[in-house]
Amino acid sequence: MGSGPVVVIILSHRDPDQVSRLAARVASGADTVAVVHHDPEGVPWSAPRSSNILAIPDPRPCRWGRLSLVEAQWRSLEWVTRAIPEFSWALLVSGHDYPIRTMPAIEAELAATRHDAFLRHFPIGDPADDVDPWQAFTRRRYLRRRRLPFSARSVPLPFSRRHPYRDGTGLYVGDMWFNLSAEAVGAILADRPLSDRLLRYLRHAPIPDETFICSMARNVRPALDVADDSKRFIRWSAAQAHPETITSAHLPDLGESDAFFTRKVDMTAHPEVLDALDQLADDRARRGR
Repeated sequence: MGSGPVVVIILSHRDPDQVSRLAARVASGADTVAVVHHDPEGVPWSAPRSSNILAIPDPRPCRWGRLSLVEAQWRSLEWVTRAIPEFSWALLVSGHDYPIRTMPAIEAELAATRHDAFLRHFPIGDPADDVDPWQAFTRRRYLRRRRLPFSARSVPLPFSRRHPYRDGTGLYVGDMWFNLSAEAVGAILADRPLSDRLLRYLRHAPIPDETFICSMARNVRPALDVADDSKRFIRWSAAQAHPETITSAHLPDLGESDAFFTRKVDMTAHPEVLDALDQLADDRARRGR
């Protein structure tokens, strides 16, 4: 893999103090750049004067479950390739994520890997091949539903939509939190016919961020070596729409995880957690883990 800086793209919209704390921790790496896309309609945030904490100019409003979130990812990748052309990897996190390993340790693993990307994903093909109930749910979401204009609701269609997942193009779903090598970023940005088709189709799809990058990464040719792992520590409670908030109770499991980041962290509700995560990462680095 390339030897340039690792770029961590931070999508944020509130909690400016926490965003600054995250950016500073990311920028503590030997060769890492924090790039912040901060929603202009969110709580204001100002980038510090730093050569390795950068704010993406002209950020756009982002809405959960809308194509604007995908467009923010896409525009961020395009900006990174122009502003930091020598980068080696691009990682996407939210403003409520936080590293659980030191950035030099993350840099070292990315430099040594044979993979082109780390991205948790599932193929949505023949229902008989499903291994997780989520596959059936997302099959309906992306192939048989449509989001109502100006609404958070989606409705079933009386017939299957004509979709772009045919003639060798597969539908994949997974986490939006990607880890892409420079080679992978270059490959997906270069395939404009594929990205244009998917973006047009997903404009009216529910939750397009859970399929766009996955489908791009798994469909470009030549094929990329994509590890099925987001490198994120996330815990879900039963029937919850959002991940658990990380507390001190999670520290033992975090110490055993090989993930790069955890989510979600809330500095207001649990101000002690970020210091504990810094200490955890530093202790692991000293032990060589």
